[in-house]
Amino acid sequence: MNDIKVSICCLTYNHINYIEDALKGFLMQKTNFKYEVLIHDDASTDGTTQVLLEYQKKYPDIIKLSLEKENQYGKGKNYTQSLLLEAKGKYSAFCEGDDFWIYDRKLQEQYDLMEQHKEISMCYHNALIYSQMDDKIRLNVVNHPSGYICDEDIICATKGWYPTASLFGYTAFLIEQIRFTAPTSDEGYRNFMACKGKVYFFNRVWSIYRDFTGTGWNTRYYNNKELAETHFRKTILYFQEFNKYSKKRFDKYIEKRLFQGIYKYRDAHYKNKDSVDELRACIEDLKDLMEHVVDDVLDTYYSLYVIQCKDYYEVVVKEQAGKIDELYIYGTGIEAVKALIELDKHNMRPKGFIISDRRNQPEKLLGFPVYEIDEFLFDERKWIWPCLVNGREEVIKLLHEKKCSHILI
Repeated sequence: MNDIKVSICCLTYNHINYIEDALKGFLMQKTNFKYEVLIHDDASTDGTTQVLLEYQKKYPDIIKLSLEKENQYGKGKNYTQSLLLEAKGKYSAFCEGDDFWIYDRKLQEQYDLMEQHKEISMCYHNALIYSQMDDKIRLNVVNHPSGYICDEDIICATKGWYPTASLFGYTAFLIEQIRFTAPTSDEGYRNFMACKGKVYFFNRVWSIYRDFTGTGWNTRYYNNKELAETHFRKTILYFQEFNKYSKKRFDKYIEKRLFQGIYKYRDAHYKNKDSVDELRACIEDLKDLMEHVVDDVLDTYYSLYVIQCKDYYEVVVKEQAGKIDELYIYGTGIEAVKALIELDKHNMRPKGFIISDRRNQPEKLLGFPVYEIDEFLFDERKWIWPCLVNGREEVIKLLHEKKCSHILI
């Protein structure tokens, strides 16, 4: 009879300086149930394997090893999935060999939560990030109270990514997730498990994540454009598949998540990150990379973020000089003033300003009339220039709803 309730899944490779911390964190757990420790070692060459064998000899009923003779990482195999398929526990917990747990009732508290709240499919807790380079620590997830994780934070992790070493969920669901090829396994598990139930977060620091600055994923992403392209493509294709599976439950947040991916790619591989030309080049490159299957997403990103380029107003006015007769600026804030100043340099004058709501707004601004959008008459001669950063997406959508013929992006 299987009486194991929790399976701990651990991947390790050349972690000789850290693996004992991980093992001690596993073995110190105080629980009223049995658990197992499944460890996959990817042919370590630094003595990690010998340490694992010594601990297995001491704890043969708990520690189970899978030892590679040749390194498999470069072959693209996912051994987290292999460990899950071997797991006997109703629940599984993850921790890689260079991270470690610091609370001896971590498993018990996560187990109790899920046993008492059947609607929860997975839970996380907070962690400290320890930087090996400068010997400093910082909090992993900030400003996130204990409780259910909302849909936006499931997809976009706006308060910080949820630590791998804190993940605890139903083994059967985690195995089912295998059929999705997510850009990272963490993201794939979180998104999929949110479709199976609620996801919970303990705002308690129960583990330590070691940050090896200079050797981690982000460093390789920023230094290797081919790697970044592959990751971006996988991200797009994954979310297209996941959006269908989730019946578009997370649709509006998926767009935001894709925007995060575009921004990161642009930040990593375009030197003049703040210019209109570089943003245009980035968008066109990504369209080609994706064979034009997500042009709408890329065009939307451009329309929303091009205004943040340092030379935006200069470029737009130079390109449009002499081409537009009736131009109206949407907005009356600082961005609208920037537009007005640039237009004046080229002896161009708008016909007026447009606002969403006239409350507390003057009828004229700097000598130009101010129109409320509901009283504005659109026709094919009029161009509307949305000059605002916050709320730009909503304004562009509103202009489309109003059948505006010409929107100056």
